[in-house]
Amino acid sequence: MPSDQPRLAARCRYLRMTMGNSPEESIVNLCQHIVRDGMRCVGPFLDDHETDCGLWEENAGATLRG
Repeated sequence: MPSDQPRLAARCRYLRMTMGNSPEESIVNLCQHIVRDGMRCVGPFLDDHETDCGLWEENAGATLRG
């Protein structure tokens, strides 16, 4: 991915969105990278803010959808 494109957590190949364990946790964003497997994603998820996560890699499917 070119460096001029924002690195949004919502487009990261390691992001897994799932339902939380309690009603107040509607959607939980988890990282599936081997280093952070099962931990919460650092985000942010806003369309105009990049994530500074050093593990971020482009999810080709998310890029095609967005």
